[in-house]
Amino acid sequence: MGLEFPTGPTSGDMTVDVPDNWPTPPGGPPNILVASVPCNVNVKWTVPSPHNMNLGGTFQLRAYIESLGPGQEMQLGSTIKVPVLPGQTVYNTAINVPGGTLLGEGQLYGGVPVSGVYKIVVVLQHLNPDPTPTWISGFAEDSIRMFLSP
Repeated sequence: MGLEFPTGPTSGDMTVDVPDNWPTPPGGPPNILVASVPCNVNVKWTVPSPHNMNLGGTFQLRAYIESLGPGQEMQLGSTIKVPVLPGQTVYNTAINVPGGTLLGEGQLYGGVPVSGVYKIVVVLQHLNPDPTPTWISGFAEDSIRMFLSP
């Protein structure tokens, strides 16, 4: 996925990764996490030239999850604001997710056991210094992750 700019170049790259938060046996699946252990939603994006020279303001990032099957749908962690730095083309940040934020497989949500399987999406928006949103925005998603019960 990527970022969209109103004038050329009209796009920049954006990626999201939620790495395994618990030591797994060698060869263990990296897309299965433990619900009771904190994790990070790592976000990387690029701002192509000449946009990197004259944007100003901040980038605002929010991560959301959507349960596959019964379960939670919510924002993960806090809204993060990253200052725009003139000349910088690559940005990295992490959205911290406290342990216990998401229900693991089999835990009850509204009286129904959840699958513990979630799709994760991060939304990026550029804000002017005042802080009005601009047309520069984008999103990226991570592959589906499963959260095991604590």
